[in-house]
Amino acid sequence: MSTPPKLERFAADNLTILVVEDDDTTRSLLCRMLKTMGAAQILEAAHGGDGLRLAWEHKPTIAICDIEMAPVDGLSFLGGVRAALDPKVSALPVVMFTGSKDSAAMEKAKGLGVQGYLLKPFNPKGFATYMCDMVAKHYKADWRSAGTPPPSE
Repeated sequence: MSTPPKLERFAADNLTILVVEDDDTTRSLLCRMLKTMGAAQILEAAHGGDGLRLAWEHKPTIAICDIEMAPVDGLSFLGGVRAALDPKVSALPVVMFTGSKDSAAMEKAKGLGVQGYLLKPFNPKGFATYMCDMVAKHYKADWRSAGTPPPSE
């Protein structure tokens, strides 16, 4: 049995990450990886409607969301986040996670203010580096070198 790859870790230890993914296996894998990377809390939703509820209730640091889900898809989730009256929700960084290379969906997501895309299948080490970079970029500080946590609000 091979040892799992060593994943890059978040430099802040108080991150809350929302994972919105309809496939149980993929969602479980993402959550385990994010926990290994040092996320303090991981919220799970099987579709965009549950994801929106969790975003409003918990105000996570960042969200990872599949595009193709039912009954509420990732684009509807992203639209709902951006339309929120609470700025802590409407400014939530969202990374779309999809197996589809549908350019129309990606353009719509871009128009709604998505922060990035990850294509399935993914490389765990690449995923970890990308997510660390996205969190650092959102807070405009490189936590990996500075070691400073995000603003706690």
